[in-house]
Amino acid sequence: MDSKEYEGIIAKYIDTVYRIALSSTKSPADADDIVQQTFLKLLTKDVDFQNEEHIRRWLIRVCINECNRMFSSFWHKKVDSLEMTEEPVFQTEKNTELYEAVMGLPGKCRIVVYLFYYEGYSSKEIAKLLHIRDATVRTRLTRARKLLREAWASEE
Repeated sequence: MDSKEYEGIIAKYIDTVYRIALSSTKSPADADDIVQQTFLKLLTKDVDFQNEEHIRRWLIRVCINECNRMFSSFWHKKVDSLEMTEEPVFQTEKNTELYEAVMGLPGKCRIVVYLFYYEGYSSKEIAKLLHIRDATVRTRLTRARKLLREAWASEE
């Protein structure tokens, strides 16, 4: 892969990879590290991609694996994470509340919600990406919706 092609892939997918990492870690610093590791693997691995969707799925899978690796590491378990120092910029108060509610979901639900609603993947596609059953994806989406409704109702 030449440098122009690599830079084009980064430009196209960095936001997606960052959002997945941030939704999983809740930490901008950890998300940055995961993004860096994900794109470093793209540079160092010799993968023949069939099309754009193959690249996108590969990056998402690597990002999820990096998140899982970070959570299982000894250092992550021993270090208390700080509150997010950077607040994301939202255009309306309603979007901020929704973001906070989504970030309050359990990790397994959060990643499924992001992939389904923000990336537009079907439950079957998410199941393949996460190596879980389609029924599990649908269950997590249902739980997430219920938790979001409860969180939304309690604030009003």
